[in-house]
Amino acid sequence: MIYSNRWRLSALAVLVVALTACGGGTSTGPSPTATPTASPQGIKTPTNLVKAGTLTFLSDTTYPPQESIDTATNKAVGFDVDIANAIAAKMGLTATIKTNNFDSIIPDLLAKKGDAIISAMSITPERSKQVAFVGYFQAGQSILVRKGNPLGISALKDLCGRKVAVQVTTTEQDTLNAENAGDCKTNKITIQTFPSDTDAVLKLKLGAVDAAMDDSPVAAYYVTQDPASFELGGTPVQNAPEGIAIDPKNTDVLTATQQAMLAIFQDGTYHTLLVKWNLLDGEIPASQIKLSPSPGS
Repeated sequence: MIYSNRWRLSALAVLVVALTACGGGTSTGPSPTATPTASPQGIKTPTNLVKAGTLTFLSDTTYPPQESIDTATNKAVGFDVDIANAIAAKMGLTATIKTNNFDSIIPDLLAKKGDAIISAMSITPERSKQVAFVGYFQAGQSILVRKGNPLGISALKDLCGRKVAVQVTTTEQDTLNAENAGDCKTNKITIQTFPSDTDAVLKLKLGAVDAAMDDSPVAAYYVTQDPASFELGGTPVQNAPEGIAIDPKNTDVLTATQQAMLAIFQDGTYHTLLVKWNLLDGEIPASQIKLSPSPGS
């Protein structure tokens, strides 16, 4: 797996620093409309942007290896960040990653605090009622447990009666809620929600909960970085596509993003970035790089 030297810090140090390193930027509001131009790839460059000349992506930068803050530079890094940069370049723009709490990320997009969201966001029917998605990745959900798996957790039903940490408003929280309505109906999971994923994982490391739930590449990342503390409880479940979310009313950004994503798929950039971050299991075919149904359709 390819990562920067910053991850040679102890996992606990990384988690703690990540909690304090994430600060939101300042939104300047939409730029004045300019004369449309075309990028070198023939993609119409969007002009109704939060900041002229840049495509502003909102992201919850506590989700390595997809997005996190480099503690040496205080800048966002990760697979999603590289995808954002590549997409913006195809439009003749630069990319800006603006840290945003996940629980408010869709409302903030619709309030024009950013042009798009790239934040390991699963495409769900509920979210598709509010935003349009351009597919770019797929991931399952994994149970993260302490080294040695002392409670023998290997499936969702094994979480019944246990304390489980999860980031708020994620699909993992939805999965745990569904489990409480099903297999764990008479012996419910105590779901502890946290504003960031690093908060949830830190609680597991400290022994305050029995397990944590994460996207499968994120859980695998923590095991790789700190194998003395963590391991996976069973195999991933609930494999689902992830997408770049865009206000469906912002048709220029929506169309350009889909075209740019297809362009980086076709020229090999997408595959190269998957290899770089050891995320080939999340590769999607070109047929899935499409807009999800618009809200209300």
